[in-house]
Amino acid sequence: METKKTIVFNRIIGLDSDIESIAHVFESKKYTENAGIGFTYVHIEDDVIVTKVLVRIPSYLQNYNSQENVIEKKVVNVYEEIELLMDLRYGLIYSTSSSIKFSKARSLLRNCFKSKVVFKNVDCSPEKVFERIQLLNWEAFITDLSIKKFVYKEGAIGRLSIHLEDSQVGKELIDRYSGSISRLTVSIESKVFSEFFLSVASQNSFTIRCQESNFWPIFDAIRGKL
Repeated sequence: METKKTIVFNRIIGLDSDIESIAHVFESKKYTENAGIGFTYVHIEDDVIVTKVLVRIPSYLQNYNSQENVIEKKVVNVYEEIELLMDLRYGLIYSTSSSIKFSKARSLLRNCFKSKVVFKNVDCSPEKVFERIQLLNWEAFITDLSIKKFVYKEGAIGRLSIHLEDSQVGKELIDRYSGSISRLTVSIESKVFSEFFLSVASQNSFTIRCQESNFWPIFDAIRGKL
């Protein structure tokens, strides 16, 4: 079965403890109704801490009270679960949740430690990602490209989004418009994985479309080059 997921990530700096100690801290910050946020699952796999964060978000509904002829506001709690992973070897935290949920999980991490924890952007411009993919000895073919300031002729500048049949044309455009590439999609072939697609359109995230069983192994291979 094919899947398509976007993964968001940050570099994390300021953690001096070993992996078992960090996992123990997370386990001590279990979800409670008083806090409205906390961990519900903590597990160590190799050098990665796999966690699930539960967040309570109050939502407000308006009900009509026919007996009193008034509109009443009612609070309904909505619960969101966020899978958050921490890779101590590469100093990364990442998630397949939305960037908004990811930000909420980061807030919990900041409150877990006495020392100052800093999150930094990872340079994942389309050009950088394409460059790093080639370090893996994968065959990468550029299929789609968006350029913010494409110059057609003198006096004609605008956004260009194109589908490419020739990957070499894409490489030439990347070289020519370095710094102006806003989106890149590549088709990738390797000896390990069946064909999959990687799209980069924003800082600290990219999207992988592949066979479901290959998603995490593909990301594991890429994260070492981030």
